[in-house]
Amino acid sequence: MMDSLLDRAASVLERRFLRNAFLPVLLFLPVALAPCLLQGGNLERGLAAWEGQTLTFKFLAVIGYFTFCWFSAAIVASQWRNIIRLFEGYPMARFPWLEGIGVQWHSARSAELADLVEREHHRMSASELRYWAYPETGVLPTRLGNVLRAAEFYPIRRYGISLITVWPRLHKILPRETSDDIEDARATMEFLLVLCLWLVAFAALNPVLAVLLGTSMPLSILLFALGLVLAYWAYLSAIPAAAEYGEHLRAAFEVHRLELLEQLRLPKPDTLLAERRRWEDLDRFILEGASPGWRYESDAGNELRVRIVTSEHGRTEAEQ
Repeated sequence: MMDSLLDRAASVLERRFLRNAFLPVLLFLPVALAPCLLQGGNLERGLAAWEGQTLTFKFLAVIGYFTFCWFSAAIVASQWRNIIRLFEGYPMARFPWLEGIGVQWHSARSAELADLVEREHHRMSASELRYWAYPETGVLPTRLGNVLRAAEFYPIRRYGISLITVWPRLHKILPRETSDDIEDARATMEFLLVLCLWLVAFAALNPVLAVLLGTSMPLSILLFALGLVLAYWAYLSAIPAAAEYGEHLRAAFEVHRLELLEQLRLPKPDTLLAERRRWEDLDRFILEGASPGWRYESDAGNELRVRIVTSEHGRTEAEQ
């Protein structure tokens, strides 16, 4: 019966919103209050007070709580990108000394892996770890941030274009299965990061409730420590999830990048060097509006194609 109800709810609510936003918000207050309610007869007194209320009050209270959770979950869902950026370490820029500690540690770790790559007996394992764990340049102060940046910088290292720049266009032409795989991997990472914040908030709220309600402080301190430990576990679990998400991004770009050039009516390059130049031109065109010397013309099928016009000072490009 519960499975049937959940399936019906998921048909109305988008599964990602239900799992990553609504359920965490819905369960937070009951779970946070549970340790205090289970002490000193607070639960019995609370149930007695609830039973003493009118049916109208109970109905309005339940509807009001679910409405509050709905709008709170909508706020959480609107902040998924900022939550990821929080764990990537971008807010640390406001505290240069703290950011410096993280960047210095990860820079040393990245350099250590680069050194291991040079040693033949460690080459494969170190290369694989550095591939998904660290970007070539621009190290961030957190592990999760470096995993995601390594994926974002992959097209720059290989082909000369930023994934952030080209992704909104590439996403439009991806097959449904590929797009679903990427969204599922991102949703898993988001869930673990939301869970991490949920546990941190649970840990921080317990001592406050113990003071306000006069319950056991030692128990609240124990729950505080347990909440932080579980939050750290959730963060560590999000790192391989981020690596899987990043690998989906790399694969999507690598497999479908030439389809994007075709959809943009650009001539297909015949060498890797020509492809890098094509992506660099497209990157400058998108970001700066710089004209690479493209001229549109109609072919036999009356489709618009782009022909690279060779200027006296420009480099030679193949025509379509």
